Amino acid sequence: MPASPPLPPPGLDDVAALNYTGGTTGMPKGCVHTHGDMVYTAAANYGISMPPGESSVFLSFFPEFWIAGENSGLIFPLFSGATLVLLARWDAVGAMAAIDKYKVTMTAMPVDSAVELMDHPRFREFDLSSLRDVRVVSFVKKLNADYRKRWKDLTGTILMEAAWGMTETHTSNTFTAGFQNDDFDLNNQPIFVGLPVPGAEFKITDFETGALLPLGAEGEIRVRTPSLLKSYWNKPEATAESLIDGWLRTGDIGSIDKDGFLHFLGRRKEMLKVKGMSVFPPEIEALLGQHPKVLGSGVVGRDDPAKGQVPVAYIQLKPEAVGTISAEDLRAWCAERMAVYKVPEVRMIDALPLTATGKVKKQDLNPNVPPAA
Repeated sequence: MPASPPLPPPGLDDVAALNYTGGTTGMPKGCVHTHGDMVYTAAANYGISMPPGESSVFLSFFPEFWIAGENSGLIFPLFSGATLVLLARWDAVGAMAAIDKYKVTMTAMPVDSAVELMDHPRFREFDLSSLRDVRVVSFVKKLNADYRKRWKDLTGTILMEAAWGMTETHTSNTFTAGFQNDDFDLNNQPIFVGLPVPGAEFKITDFETGALLPLGAEGEIRVRTPSLLKSYWNKPEATAESLIDGWLRTGDIGSIDKDGFLHFLGRRKEMLKVKGMSVFPPEIEALLGQHPKVLGSGVVGRDDPAKGQVPVAYIQLKPEAVGTISAEDLRAWCAERMAVYKVPEVRMIDALPLTATGKVKKQDLNPNVPPAA
């Protein structure tokens, strides 16, 4: 049988992958991305997220179907010529053993995983001193100053947020590296996501009219980048609604301050209106993440005839804290730390519903149904 002729080399504009959105508030959609999108993402982050040099060793355990897994477990190390240590799944001991054995210099993980490592009874059995760059993503647990200090004391490295990005933009569109001194990034609220990577552009617009808003104003984050999706797979209407004159309507609420830093306030469809006041669930979730007995939380809105909406926090406690604190205790703790209209109702939950990528699946939380007695 004659050998098949070799396939022609792919072009930068050829479709490389259908990357599906996380589906935290609706059904996932397939984002059409090209080889060029991937090359740009790697090139734009080179030197920011990827320390150059043959000595770089990456560790990734993110699933490859997740856009962050595609970047950290395939594209970034390949582009930079680094060694890759690829784990099939997250395992605390396995991750620490791999860092020790292969002298890993760079990795990324949810904040939850970093906390799990620090709390692990075998933590001090492994040498993690090779680490130079550790990025974290705040899904269930949120990065805070206490976690950062503890990690620095234990490992000598600094936890930094991986910044803003979407599956639609092939993610990694901003960077926070270099803004960790005196916790500048953590103290610069609302949620600080840094500066655009080279080639990415942001603007804040009115949600309804699309008009450009001044610096400091809150509106819709729109982004234009060479790695922008070409369309949603088989969804022409969704594509037309989201891509306007080369800009992506993100559906995220944010602002750009006078220094050019982007701030993320949350998804518009998640924003609550309490007596006319805007309440952003990520802000409440970030505060709850500082409570020593809270493992994670998801905040959604409950319809209320007097207030319009009321924030409801579904809280999963750490296993050892179950039965040691009540919903009323947590609500009182919140009341001491935030404006009255932001204080949530608290509902304890055995386990938060999560997507395959580890985000809270908020469409499975129904605050309008009274909790079971």
